Order: sequence, then structure tokens, then C-alpha cells
Amino acid sequence: MTLVKGEQWIEVRPLITAELEASNFAPVLDVLYNLAKPYRFLVVDTCDENVCDRRLVQFYFQFSDEHTRQQMASIIRALLAVEVVLADPPEQQYKFRVDLELAKNYALPIIAVDSQEKKQVNIIDRIVASLAGTNTCIEVTAIADPNASLGVQKYLYDKISRKSGLGKAVFDPVIDLIGEAAGKSPSEPAKGKMVQPKIDPWIRECLKQGEMKLASKLFTCQIQIKSNTPQDAQAVKNALPTAMNHFKTFKTDKKPQQSSAGSLRKPSRHGLRNNLHCNLWWTIPLATLLFAGLIGLFNPLKITSPKFTPDTMFLILAVCLAFCLFAIFRKRQPIVLSTQELSQIIGLPTATAKLPVALGKIPIARMQLRYEQNQEQNNKTPCANK
Repeated sequence: MTLVKGEQWIEVRPLITAELEASNFAPVLDVLYNLAKPYRFLVVDTCDENVCDRRLVQFYFQFSDEHTRQQMASIIRALLAVEVVLADPPEQQYKFRVDLELAKNYALPIIAVDSQEKKQVNIIDRIVASLAGTNTCIEVTAIADPNASLGVQKYLYDKISRKSGLGKAVFDPVIDLIGEAAGKSPSEPAKGKMVQPKIDPWIRECLKQGEMKLASKLFTCQIQIKSNTPQDAQAVKNALPTAMNHFKTFKTDKKPQQSSAGSLRKPSRHGLRNNLHCNLWWTIPLATLLFAGLIGLFNPLKITSPKFTPDTMFLILAVCLAFCLFAIFRKRQPIVLSTQELSQIIGLPTATAKLPVALGKIPIARMQLRYEQNQEQNNKTPCANK
């Protein structure tokens, strides 16, 4: 088993005496947000080098430069009861790589955001339990993205304008006319009374959750699951958090010889790809028909009979081209998570006694020496005799 060289990695090992809570890496994510540099979090199931036929789950961070690695290593040591080792992850080979995306707009959270909610369950425990012993890893690459809040604002605006936009102004008078024809009074408010428009409970909850996410620090992420079987990758995906939004598979790469580590790149919100999806799939076939019409190969006025003609053939080819481009430029929902959401994926498990996790060594400075214990006992003895 070889190591990945030349990358700025650290390994984070929880101490055996650590009492970690859920979302234990939230303070660390706040620091990474201020740094505004890409980073990667890797949870990998690998062989134990000390014990034969034993597998452990290890946690790694990758940073963009040496200075950031040293700085974050010191911060993680200060904030959490962990051992931080400047070590590279083992290079392992996988047969499948699953790229994830969000099922809905990223304005909807993947966790239940409620200020009155009591202590949350640590979802990282079930993520570690699902990949333990399966030769699987999950990679989360993220970077702070303040501009992602514009997407949340657009989503909220679309939800609000859907109830009070042009469609409402056009269809409400039509509904009133139909009601009058049926003998019902028009939908006008009573004199002296204010009638508030009814909002669907689902839309109201979407607006509430979107406003909470708008006020949060946002990270653009890329999440990949690598495994030797699609069943193991699916099990890890099922362990990820889900609420109003959830993760789904965007693409499955079946190429073998895929390493668990690679170059650190800035994740994207796929704006260019989604714009291509919205425009190219219909503009290219339309431009093809226009060009064919200019050179005299296509004339839509001649398509008047059910007989198969060259003009009909060009039209069928344009429709097939549109369907092919629509499939190629399929819209991809970007993964944009708040600090609360991301801390449910990036972090350490709390049930370390039940999970096969690589534990850290307690520093000598935290251990109480034997002669100090004896000295404390001798100092307490006279007081007890008195």
C-alpha cells in the first residue's frame, strides 16, 4: 500500500478519552470559510498497518498550501480533543465512482433547521458505520462561496412571485367570470376588511427554510463516493442527511484504477453547464434548420402531405438532435451547503467505542505522572486524619 505524495494532507484521530458532540467541526468550518480556500475532507476505510486482517476508518483533510495545513492543524488541536498527524492517506483503487448532486434547489436544506430542536443525532456515526469494512471512501471538496446566496434569493423571489405575479393577474379575473356565470359571487373582499392571500403550507415552509439558509455561511461542494461495488456506494449515499432536500446520483463512473486521492480543485456551481442545458439543446437544432433553409435544403412550407420527403427528414433529424442534446446537457443541481449542513458530513463520530475508528494517542502533557498522583494522595492524608 503506497501513499499519495506531494499533497498537503493531515490525519485527524479522535482521542479515546474525547467526548465529542454532534456537529463537532462547525467551529473549524467557520475558520475555513474565512480562509476562502478550497479544501477536501476524506473518510476512508483502509487496512490497519499494525494488525493483520483488520480495517479501520480514518479521517483526512487536504489543504491548498503548507501554511494553511500548519495553521489548520494547530486550530483543530486547540478546538477538539484529537490527535493531528501530518500524514498522507493510503492510495487505494476503486472500480466505481459516484458523483452526487442535490435533488432540488440548494435553497432547501438537507437537515431540519429548527432553533428549538434539541440535541441532534450525529449523522457521521451512521456514515462511518455504513462504509466500515467495505473498502469505500467518501470525499467532500468545498470552498466558501458568498455569492451562492444570490441563488437562494432568486429561489425565494420565484416562490413569492408565483403567488402574486402575472399568472395571478391574468387568471383571477377569468375565475371570477366563471364564478359569476355559475351564480356565485366574485372573489372580492368585503368592505372594510383586509383579506390576506392564502399561501400553501409547503411554500411557506420553503420560504422559512430558505430565509434561514440565506442568513448562513454557504459552501459550494463536490461530493464523491468511491467503492468496489455499487451496493456499497449506495449504502453510503443512503446514510447521508436528508430532509426537505436530499442527495441523488448524477453520474456513475465505472472506470477502474481510481485512486482515493487527487489534485485539489475548486468546486463549481455548474452555471455554464446549466446555461448550455437551457439554451443549446433547442438553439442548435433551430439554427441547423435555418441554415438548411438558407441553402435551400429545407422548406417547412412543403411539409403538407404525410409522404416522407427530404424536408420531413430534416425536421425529424432536428427533433432527434434536440433530444440528444437535452440528454447530454442535463441540468445538474449544484451542492451548496450551510455550515450547519456541512458539519453533518464533515466531522468526527461520537460513538468511537462502537465504531472501528483509528484513535489518537493521548499526549504526555495530558497524562498525570505516577509521582504526582502519589504526592496528591500524601497531601490529602493528613487532612483526612484530622
